[in-house]
Amino acid sequence: MKWTRLAALTAMFLLISFGTGFFASAKVTGAADDASAAIKNTIDGFNDSFNRHDAHAVAMWFAEDADFINTQQALSHGRIGIEEHFVPLFAGRLKNAHRTCTVKSVRLLTPDVAAVTMDYVLTDTTGTNGEDVPVRKGLYDWIVTKENGKWLINVLHESELAQAPAVVPVR
Repeated sequence: MKWTRLAALTAMFLLISFGTGFFASAKVTGAADDASAAIKNTIDGFNDSFNRHDAHAVAMWFAEDADFINTQQALSHGRIGIEEHFVPLFAGRLKNAHRTCTVKSVRLLTPDVAAVTMDYVLTDTTGTNGEDVPVRKGLYDWIVTKENGKWLINVLHESELAQAPAVVPVR
């Protein structure tokens, strides 16, 4: 009888321990999923603002003291600096541009900080002389932070992938 009761108590202890661990784990996964979905909303909002060529709206997806490093490695700091960076581009070389992004990963580093990696494709841009530029492909590395319940871009590093060389047919 003692062994039966001890076995039952042990089984109950293990069930409660593993059950609590399971539900705690599920809660963490749920929080990560919620954060990932909210971060993807930030990505979509940024892209929508970019594709509408709205420099102010683009800047508002950034944290107040954010850093934006473009493909030429030029740094724009803060929302005002980022907005000032995009104003002439949207009036010129990017006035018809369209960007699509494919999220490769969202990694929650803390409950309020995440690293995001995306591929992007940029079409309908013009060069400095007004000539059409071929489709551009690149990589985004972002650090996003949750501030007052909203995910904002804190660091955006933009890299452009090199164009593949033209294939010359062999004769």
